[in-house]
Amino acid sequence: MKNLIPYLVFSGNCSDALSFYADVFRGEIVSTTTFKDAPMPVPPEVEHRIFDSEFKAEGICFKASDDLPNHQVTAGSNISMFVSFSDKEERKNVFSKLAEGGKVLFPLDDNFGMLKDQFNIQWMLVNKNH
Repeated sequence: MKNLIPYLVFSGNCSDALSFYADVFRGEIVSTTTFKDAPMPVPPEVEHRIFDSEFKAEGICFKASDDLPNHQVTAGSNISMFVSFSDKEERKNVFSKLAEGGKVLFPLDDNFGMLKDQFNIQWMLVNKNH
């Protein structure tokens, strides 16, 4: 089973954007994790920024974060297709096929992989239990 969710990336104002969308759509910010709690080292000046979040409102669901310190967001890279898989082998096969003619941004590991396909669409692939 697969699940597709849009993933929005902001330039340091993800928290403000989430609050705005919660008001506009009468939704809720289901979860947030800051870079301080991320599974990677980051400079102290970005620890307060959003590493990962989830937003839900009636009929609407998306994930969002601030850009990575070394990966500033630009037009076209501020949205990704976030797909979670229950089958690791299927995730591996999909990642491999999407990578053909594209560019791997974060190599596939046990839980995560990120790439741009040959059409310059950005994809994040994760395990469903992640």
